[in-house]
Amino acid sequence: MIELRPYQREAVEYALRKKRSVLVLPTGTGKTLIGAFFVKRLIELGKANRFLVMVPTRILAEQTLSVYRRVGIDSNAVYGVHRRDERERLWRCTKVAISTPETVYNDLDLVKVDAIVADECHHAVGDDAYAKVLREIRCEYVLGLTAYIPARRRREIEELIGEIKVWPFRDLRDYVSEWVGEIFESYLNEREMEVYREIERRRQESRGARRLVYTLALKYLAKEGALALKESISRRNSLSKLLGDMRDDISALRDLHKLDQFFKVLRVHDGFEKAIVFVERVVVAKRIFSELERKYDVSLLIGGKVKDVLEDVRRSEIVVSTSAGEEGVDLPTADLLISWSNTSSPLRFIQRHGRILRKAGGGPKFVAYIVTPFTVDADDLIYSIERVREHMDIGVDREVLERVWRKTRSVSVLDVLENPMPIELVKDLTGLSEREVRMALEMGVRRGHLIYLYTELGKVYVRRDRALRLRFNPRYVGTVKVNCGGRRRRFSGGFKELLERLKRCLPLEGMDVTVMRREGDLIVYEHKRYGFEIGDEKILRVVLENALS
Repeated sequence: MIELRPYQREAVEYALRKKRSVLVLPTGTGKTLIGAFFVKRLIELGKANRFLVMVPTRILAEQTLSVYRRVGIDSNAVYGVHRRDERERLWRCTKVAISTPETVYNDLDLVKVDAIVADECHHAVGDDAYAKVLREIRCEYVLGLTAYIPARRRREIEELIGEIKVWPFRDLRDYVSEWVGEIFESYLNEREMEVYREIERRRQESRGARRLVYTLALKYLAKEGALALKESISRRNSLSKLLGDMRDDISALRDLHKLDQFFKVLRVHDGFEKAIVFVERVVVAKRIFSELERKYDVSLLIGGKVKDVLEDVRRSEIVVSTSAGEEGVDLPTADLLISWSNTSSPLRFIQRHGRILRKAGGGPKFVAYIVTPFTVDADDLIYSIERVREHMDIGVDREVLERVWRKTRSVSVLDVLENPMPIELVKDLTGLSEREVRMALEMGVRRGHLIYLYTELGKVYVRRDRALRLRFNPRYVGTVKVNCGGRRRRFSGGFKELLERLKRCLPLEGMDVTVMRREGDLIVYEHKRYGFEIGDEKILRVVLENALS
């Protein structure tokens, strides 16, 4: 008999009450089980008779099918690999059908259901098959499940499925594994760094599609290793054309500069029960597999027949996986996750960690990030960590993160911000793209190195230590909203009056200011938001002067 945890019972009841909703829970907390009990309760209540459960991959469909059957739900998996007549029979006779959205969309004329469960529903936007199916099949009961929804997708997903409810990671700590994050630095040698810098130089001098191709080359070299770059330029493509004159230099590089640190991770954690290694490129995954199979029982997760792959995964000591293993491969016994290729996607970052977060056994689990300093690899790792902080504790010491952050390209932004500058000027001075500059500024503000102010140039950024030299003329009155003593407080007045009141509320998480100024017979209101920590009187004075100027 399967017993739901308190938060799982709460989630099921919420979904039944709302009828259409999206539940966001940390990976490893049993979202599949929540979906199964949602279906089970609807059957018991007589609210629905035929159900569709959508999952992103056939591997996940197999695992979901196993969970639903353990709960006692009569269900079948319907795959695109089945012949059309076989799928038609399955759609007709199956009460609870578990399938991928692509298969469902191809068979829309065959699918007749009363309720839908959409696992990994963060996909349900734009032209994705998830979204197409949900637009075509309208049901009274729809449940979306996911571990993370990017802010830019929230509105579209809510409109398509239903209201979003989030269970924060901090509230469910007792139900996920204790784990420790470690960072292993793997440097490019002198020759590799020369090649990297030359590609970076060409990238900065390029625009449009050419710039994107050079960016891809940098990622292959820094994240994967030269083997990925060598394979790419061996084909007839844009990359081989742009780097054709560098072919000999690239061919002379080590295939996998991260390999030594990878084996160091395995030595440090000798005695692990099961490890999973995430790699981007198939050619690199295959090479790592061949390096490991002499000593370990290892499996390769890059596709193939679902049942054969799952059997290999369950049996082996180490699983080497591409993105095929990020969504929903159930490895509750895994106690070591190794990130060979770091991702800039917070969503994928969270999904990877879900493979080990479920509690199993008594000891802590470990995540090892192998990172290449002074490259895009370090940039992407730090960016993802910063973005997921509110969703999970990554378990890495703050001093270690600061040290790695100092070895990212983002630090070049600090070097130029001696004086307040808008994004456009920072971009010109650093040679970074606008996206990279925005990421760097966001991290600099979040880590307390930068603040932003408002001038005739618009929103400008400056190093926190340099901001103390700035002086403004606070001529206007305004209303300030802050959190003070656990309460949302509102103060109005001129500069001196507001400064005295706000000093008593320090430190501030941020500050919203509405400035009132008279222009002839008109009164103009201007809103300014300072969304960073204001920890002392000196910074408070600068920010308040700026707001009322």
